[in-house]
Order: sequence, then structure tokens, then C-alpha cells
Amino acid sequence: MKERIITAFCLMAVVIPAVIFGGIFYKIVIAVVMGISVYEMIHICSRPKINIYMYIITALFFISGFLLDRDSLLLSSYPVMIYLAVILACMIFDDTLNIERAAYVFTAGSLICCGIHALLVLRLHYGWEYLLLLAVATYGSDTGAYFAGVMFGKHKLIPRLSPKKTIEGAIGGILFGSCLGIGYSHYIGILSNNWLLIAAIIIMTMTGQIGDLIFSAIKRYFEVKDYSHLLPGHGGILDRIDSLTYNALIFSFFLIIARL
Repeated sequence: MKERIITAFCLMAVVIPAVIFGGIFYKIVIAVVMGISVYEMIHICSRPKINIYMYIITALFFISGFLLDRDSLLLSSYPVMIYLAVILACMIFDDTLNIERAAYVFTAGSLICCGIHALLVLRLHYGWEYLLLLAVATYGSDTGAYFAGVMFGKHKLIPRLSPKKTIEGAIGGILFGSCLGIGYSHYIGILSNNWLLIAAIIIMTMTGQIGDLIFSAIKRYFEVKDYSHLLPGHGGILDRIDSLTYNALIFSFFLIIARL
């Protein structure tokens, strides 16, 4: 627990100033997260390990999105389709890349890249207030689910993916995350711009838990506990930003619909 707390404070010491001040500092943090995410995503795909060229292809896909499409919350479909076409073509020449592994690289790569891309654009074009709202709703739900599960949890949610998660915990996470997110957005005054944000916050407390379970399902499939051991007590970068990355896409849809 001590190791976990120390790591959390170290992360906050880097991330919080980057989010507040933005600019090149935030771009550097996102670039580092992007690079580590590419490595962790492909590294767990073993038996046999994916050839090194796939790291390069996936990294180029991530980079192209960050360099060429910074004005839109949702990544353009063109680099995604090119990424798919290249991966499928690689199956012809690589005996270790069957359709199952190719599908994983494409779907996981697209999800993570689009999510991190949304995190970048949220800060650059919407400001730290919206980015913090995303974090408050997501991690508020996670925190509420943990404590509600400890105090009231009796019925397992999806034991094959996460034995400790309970239905009571999930409900507690939705309630706590919603109250926290709505209270925060009202305090900073962004609810006056569009009340659709209330629906976005409530839904994000649900989809944040779904995102966590999706990444847990991936880890279960590859029989790994964490994506890496980079962060003592926490696992890898993807273990920390899984639900946040997923929710960044959900939040992006709402912001586009609300025309904010």
C-alpha cells in the first residue's frame, strides 16, 4: 500500500501541473503515455510474441493521428482504415500474425489511440476544466465503486472478469461519481453552457466501469495481471488510464452532440 501511495503522488506531481499549464509540457506527457501504451498493448500479446515491426506500424499510426488531426476530438477514419489495411496485409507475409492477433492489434490500437487523441484535444481546445471533469467522473465512479463494494458488496458483478467487483459497488460508483461530477461542473460554471453535460456525467460513471472491464477482459485473455510493471503498486500505464481512455471517447461524442 505504501508503494502504491508513493507512486500515486509521483504521478500527480507530473500530471497535475501538465494538465493545468498545458502547452508543450502536456504534449510531452501525452507523447510519453502514447509511446508506453503502444509498447504495453503489443507486449502482452505473446505465445509467440508479435514481431518488432508491428510496434513500428502501430507507433506510426499513433503519431499520424497526433500530428495530422489535432483539431477534432474524434480521430479521422482515414488513418484508422489505413492502419487496418496495413495490418491485414501483414498477415500474408507473417506466419505468426493470424486473424485473431491482427484483430487484437487493430481494435486495441484504435481504441487506445483514439482515446489518448481525445485526451490531447480536450486539453488543447476545451481547457483543463473539461479534462478535469472527465477525470472526476471517471475516477469518482471508480472510488465510489470501491468503497461501496467494501461496505455493501454482496452480489458479484462479472466474476469471470473481476472477482472483486459487485453490483452494489457499481451502483455506488454511479451515484458517487455522478454527484462528484455534477457538483464540480456546477462549481466551475460549465453546466450553464449546456445541461446535456449532466447526462454525459451520469453515463460516464457507467461507461468508465465498462472500460475497466473491457481492459480486464483483454488481460484475462492473455493471462496477465497487469500490462507492465512500470508503476510500482499500480501496474502499467494502461492499467491506470484504461477507463479514462474509454470515457474520453464517450465524452467526445457528447461534446460534439452538444456542439461545445
